[in-house]
Amino acid sequence: MTIGFNNFLGKVPTVPCENWGFMSIKTTKFYIHPEKVIVKPWLGRHHIYAIFMLPKGNLYNNFITVNLATNPSFCGDVSKTGQNVDGIIAKPGYDLAKGYLHTRIGMKFILSGKMNEIKKASNWQLGVAKDKS
Repeated sequence: MTIGFNNFLGKVPTVPCENWGFMSIKTTKFYIHPEKVIVKPWLGRHHIYAIFMLPKGNLYNNFITVNLATNPSFCGDVSKTGQNVDGIIAKPGYDLAKGYLHTRIGMKFILSGKMNEIKKASNWQLGVAKDKS
């Protein structure tokens, strides 16, 4: 059992954090932090995520970044959601999106005592751009 769990954590899938470009070259870029972070990996895959409130009509990166103090940055996927997610209601003129951290990455850091770092909204960010073309 211990060997299997160690193998599970040892093979952490990573998404390289690179400078992904926005669709338009003429943009003003900024970064936002989430409204809420959910960390419940015991419920299964896709239960370590953040909910972002995005201004409508703006472009956004396809990846979120999670920056932990003593480790490199990790990236995860982003997907749009409905207007009401986990108690967060989109304000008029905004959409909601979820940014997911891989469960294996999250579990590795939770087991090493970094759960509070993962839960901090200030450690998560999503690049957003206003198209100027």
